[in-house]
Amino acid sequence: MSRKEAKKKARALAKLEEEKQFNRDAFLRELKLGQFSVQRREKEWKKMMMKIAEPHMKEELEWAWISFERSVDNKDMEIALYLEELRNSENQYSMNFKNHLEHLDEFISVFLGRMDELKTEFNNNISHLEKSVEEDLGGIIDTWKEDEDFLKTVLYMLELTKKDQKTIIQAEFFNKLEEEETKNTQLTQRLEALLEDLHTSIEADTEKFLREYLEQTNKRKFYYEELKAQDDSLRKVLSLQLEKLNQMHNTIKTLKMKLMEAETYLGRKLKELESEAQFFNNAYTMLKRRLENDRQTDQQKLEVLTVSHSETVRHLEKIKQKGEHILHMAAVCRKLETQEEKILPFPCVDMEHHHKNDVEEAVYIKSLDLFWQKVGQAEASRNALNEERAFLRKENELLQKELHEYCQCLNCPMPQTAANEILNWTPHDSKLSKNVTDANIELKKYSKFNSSFG
Repeated sequence: MSRKEAKKKARALAKLEEEKQFNRDAFLRELKLGQFSVQRREKEWKKMMMKIAEPHMKEELEWAWISFERSVDNKDMEIALYLEELRNSENQYSMNFKNHLEHLDEFISVFLGRMDELKTEFNNNISHLEKSVEEDLGGIIDTWKEDEDFLKTVLYMLELTKKDQKTIIQAEFFNKLEEEETKNTQLTQRLEALLEDLHTSIEADTEKFLREYLEQTNKRKFYYEELKAQDDSLRKVLSLQLEKLNQMHNTIKTLKMKLMEAETYLGRKLKELESEAQFFNNAYTMLKRRLENDRQTDQQKLEVLTVSHSETVRHLEKIKQKGEHILHMAAVCRKLETQEEKILPFPCVDMEHHHKNDVEEAVYIKSLDLFWQKVGQAEASRNALNEERAFLRKENELLQKELHEYCQCLNCPMPQTAANEILNWTPHDSKLSKNVTDANIELKKYSKFNSSFG
């Protein structure tokens, strides 16, 4: 082989390698663009699906909210009825309490009579004590006068001693003043000597500082000349860098030409991406069909739930009938009460005058048995109503939880299993319920019911 053929082969291999490298770069760019477009399409797809599902979710939540309000209204009406029964029992309790207060007033009158007797005894004792205290005060006043004379003599002696002490203290004070003056003169002399020493040391320090300052300025001047030489060398390097920048500008022009060629190549790739978009549209239609099938299965499930709901409503109506029957029986029992039992007052006992020692002890009154029996009956009925109200609140919370779980199940589609395919369930298209319970109407019904039974 000659040298020319070897050079031609080397050139051909180099061209092939360049083409391969160009193709590799193009493929890598395509992969990156594909990943970016997939992410963008996924985001758009999620937004579109959320817009589609929002109205359906809104309808389902409105329907669940209306049914929940209806159940809450029923519970509120039942609670209002029970509270009315509580008010009646409280009125009966207040009447019993008034009668009990009358008996207490009689006890208080007896207690006040006993207090008047004790008050007279107390006043007699006080007069006797005042006489004895006046006699004791006369003796105390005599002793006090004697003590006062003795104290006056003691105070006179103390004033004399005070004058003597004052003269002694003044003499000692003047002696101390003379000693302090001598000490101050000695201190001033010492301070003058110390200040002279400080002045001489400060002069020496200033001379030393000036010498060091001159030496530092000379050193900095030498460093400045060295830095100036370095700056000149850096300027030469910058000129060389500018020449390199010009060369790089030329290479950028060549790269722009290559970029134009790459744009033409990418135009072909855009057509391929359009075909991929068509494929995604077909996949969307298939997914839409699957979602429609899932919606039909949810509809069948909702039908099953409505059937179970109607059964529970029937059960609650039976419970309501039982309650009405109980109220009817209570009204009948109230009618069977005799007039003496209805208007029977508590017996009033005239308390006899007891002995002083007997009043302090507790007295058992047999006539209060009927009062405490009625109080116990009212308390028992109140406790029963409170327990029933707590039970109804728990039942209301359970219904709220089940409605919440049902709303969460409607948000996510049911997976397609073998059992669902056998039953062929379709999702339910939810609609708003038009039947809403009004609490005012229910209260009017209850007032009619009370008027019929008297």
